Formats: sequence, structure tokens, C-alpha cells
Amino acid sequence: MLAATGPMDAAEKPPAVAVKPDIIIKDLSIDRTGTTAGGNEVLISVTVLNGAPGTSTGPFKIKVEWTEDPTASFTMLGTSGVSNLINDPSAVAVRGETRTFEHVVPNGKAYKYRVTADYMDQVAEANEANNVASAGYVAR
Repeated sequence: MLAATGPMDAAEKPPAVAVKPDIIIKDLSIDRTGTTAGGNEVLISVTVLNGAPGTSTGPFKIKVEWTEDPTASFTMLGTSGVSNLINDPSAVAVRGETRTFEHVVPNGKAYKYRVTADYMDQVAEANEANNVASAGYVAR
């Protein structure tokens, strides 16, 4: 016979729910670092963090792509690995990781850059929809 269920007594705890990490692209910037006869040397900087307190991501990769025509396909510029992003609630600030990629944009051209964090789906996240960011650059 089953016992009647009622309010939990103080000694009982609800079952723990596993919290998943959440990789967030915190910042994406494109800065001119120099010029060549044919264009601008640019540095694409991507900062990612884990937005879910008390979790860690484990390893994952970041991918940067570029295109001159955003309605067409993108071309791979490069990838970079991140070993782990830990969100420790006792820390003063959530620590992120920044990765940089170099590229040359020809004079008079406008390029769009797209960054995807965890592009190989290595991390089961709380929110998979916030892993992509994009920005443009025009060489003058």
C-alpha cells in the first residue's frame, strides 16, 4: 500500500536538476591593424564565456568565416579551440576566453564575418541559439 504524499519534511530535498553550461559570444570586434598596397589588415577578436553559474563547458571550438556576399556561402577563415569555460559563482567576475584571427580585406571591399562558438556541437548547452554572431568591415 502506498503512503499518502504530503508536504516534504525538512529532511527531504527535491531531486537535483542538472544545469547545463551556456556558451555565449560576449564580444566580436574587427579592428584594422595595418595596411598593405592592396587592402587593410584586420584582426577579428572573439570573446566567449559560460553564462550558466556552477557549470563548465569542457572543450569546444570556435569557427570564423567570411563572405563578400552575405546571400551566398561563407568561406572558412580559421578555427580555434577552447579547453574549458568555468562559471564559478564564488568568483568576482565570470572569466571569458578571447581568440583572434587575422585577415586582409581588399581596398573597396566589404566583408561580413560570422563567428560560431561550439560549431561542432561538442557541448550540450542550455541555449544553443546564442552561439552565432556576425559583424562587417569595409576597407577604404
